[in-house]
Amino acid sequence: MSPAPSSRARGKSESHERIISSAGRLARRAGLAAASVPQVMRGAGLTVGGFYAHFRSKRAMDAAVIKRALAEVREQWFEGLDESEGLDWLARAVKRYLSPSHRDNVDTGCVMPATMSELSRADRVTRASMAQALELVVGEISERAPEQNGVSARERALATLSLCVGALTLARAMRGHPQSDELLRAAVKWALPEPSARRSRKT
Repeated sequence: MSPAPSSRARGKSESHERIISSAGRLARRAGLAAASVPQVMRGAGLTVGGFYAHFRSKRAMDAAVIKRALAEVREQWFEGLDESEGLDWLARAVKRYLSPSHRDNVDTGCVMPATMSELSRADRVTRASMAQALELVVGEISERAPEQNGVSARERALATLSLCVGALTLARAMRGHPQSDELLRAAVKWALPEPSARRSRKT
């Protein structure tokens, strides 16, 4: 039987979780640059000096935040869809991601719209972290997405993910304007060209 962790180890683990959670909230709202070390530590209720007990650098924290945030997005996106399969599963997933509620729920929604432009210029470690996390999303979609018009399941998964993230980014930028809802509806139709998919349940 493994020994119980010491109170010091538990305290460090709890502090680490608070830092990641604080950084994730800031990144979702305004991007990785907004998740500066002082802001993150303030949001976690910790001193700046304690940061380096958890991360070697801001870049190391960014990589950890992206990995965690995308894992949370994947869990929220696909939760409760196991009863569906094939096109029905894909339709429910697309409609859930491209919903007005997801657009408006920035604090707990997908982190990619707020961070994508920064990630394209990020260091190799952060981009590698994103690539690994995205591959899990693509893999899960690929397992269920049907082929369509000569497009493989993986190709459809990649295209669907790209369309969803791009449409959500634009819809959030246009929030409050009628064009925002129009963008979401158009993206759903394009991602689901099969007539039967449009009649599928929303979530």
